[in-house]
Formats: sequence, C-alpha cells, structure tokens
Amino acid sequence: MLSTRDLVAGYDDRTVLDGLDLDLPTDAFTVIVGPNACGKSTLLRTMARLLTPRRGTVLLDGTAIRDLPTREVARRLGVLPQSPLVPEGVTVADLVGRGRQPYQRWWRQWSSEDGTAVDQAMALADVTDLADRPVDSLSGGQRQRVWIAMTLAQDTDALLLDEPTTFLDLAHQVEVLDLLHRLRSERGRTVVAVLHDLNQAARYADHLVAMRAGTVVAAGPPREILTADLVRDVFGLACVVVPCPVTGAPLVVPAYTGGTSASPVTPADEAVPLAGSYPSKGL
Repeated sequence: MLSTRDLVAGYDDRTVLDGLDLDLPTDAFTVIVGPNACGKSTLLRTMARLLTPRRGTVLLDGTAIRDLPTREVARRLGVLPQSPLVPEGVTVADLVGRGRQPYQRWWRQWSSEDGTAVDQAMALADVTDLADRPVDSLSGGQRQRVWIAMTLAQDTDALLLDEPTTFLDLAHQVEVLDLLHRLRSERGRTVVAVLHDLNQAARYADHLVAMRAGTVVAAGPPREILTADLVRDVFGLACVVVPCPVTGAPLVVPAYTGGTSASPVTPADEAVPLAGSYPSKGL
C-alpha cells in the first residue's frame, strides 16, 4: 500500500506538489496521467524515495518510507525512472543481474535463485537473445525493455515505472503494457506507471489518477472517472468519450476541429454508444 499525506515536493525554488494526499490500491495497475509538467514524474520520484519531500510523508504499508532501510525498500519497490543512464560496456545480462543487488550480502553472493530470476525477467521482457550484447549498442526500444527486465529481476511486490513505453514502437508498447497487466492479474503485483497516452491508460488501468498543476483532479476506475468533462478540465481538450470496440474501456476521441473531410462531432453523438457488445475484461 502506497500513500502520501500532505506531500510537498519540488526542485530548487519551484514547488511542484503542494499538500497532495493520495492512496494507491494494492494488487492493482494504477496509471498516472496529466499534461506535461503537472507533477506526474515528481510524484513517482517522491514515492520511490528518489526525491526527498519538503514536507509531508510517503507511506509504504503504513510506515514512513524515509524510516525504512534502503535495502528493504529495494526489496519491496522496483523503480524504473525516466531515461536511466547506461553504464559503458555493460552487457544486457550484467545489467539485468544488477536487479538482484538488494539480495546480495558479503556472505551470500550470486545464487541459483538469482540466476533463475534474471532468466525469467529477460524472457518476460523478450531480451534473452540480447543477453551478450553491450547495452550501449542497442536501440532505444531495446534498451527500454532491458531496463524493464532489470526491474523485474528485482522481484518486488510493487513496481513504479515512469513512462515505461518511452522509445518503443506501438507493437512493443502493447507488449510492455500486456506484460505489466499480466504481472498484476496473474502474479498479484502492484503496478504504478506514468503514461502519456490517455487511451492506453484507460485500456490497461484498474485505477486512474488524473493530475493537473501538482494536484489530483480525480482518481478511480477509468470507466467511472474518465469523461469528456475531465479531459477538458485536465488537458484542455474538447472530445467525446465512447466505449472501445475491443475492450469496452473508455476511448477518448478528440472533437472535430476542421481540416479533414470527417463530419463534425455534435453533442448528441456523445450519448450514442458504438454498435456491438463490449467485454468487460480482456484485450
């Protein structure tokens, strides 16, 4: 269980989060959305203890995360920040193996359990065939999948990922989000991710957090909170929200603004559902 109480955080003389209270559900896939510079990454960094708050508290299972030993936090929270730096000359297998560092001691070095965890993580992230390649020789999308594999090798109950689909083409974005969804549904992991694509967020999230200007505007299941009014208030975008023809999740369709041959969207269209039936689960 991750939560924040009266959280104030920022950089230098700029306050980004000011008095933020938030509870994130366990065993759920939570996605944080909002416009650029609204505080999404700052919130994730503060919850991951990568940024020290100026005031307030981040709680992990009811305990202030600042009071927990670093190794214990690393065994409970796997963190993938934005644009992590790649050590020069490190191979994929070596980098993924670094996810096992929280379990190392001077009397307990590499074990068979570590090897199994690394092999499983690389298979899940589809990077096994890259094991011997230097990480700095890979494409941006391949590197991102390697970093995700390292986070998975950490084998934590909760994962915090800041824009995990960055640099990935559409097919690999879907693969990564499918993987995170399976970790939640099949292995009971708590997953928290920052995403820019609102429709991907609505499709995969059990719990959606919408932010604007350092505050939480709405939080809850996407089907309950994702409305045209919310999109307008948070993103300043006129749209209609209709059921996705594949999943039934909310699908945001920007309103007609001219410049195409499409027919303009009228307010009445918002109330007309798409034809067909929509499964409540599945992709």
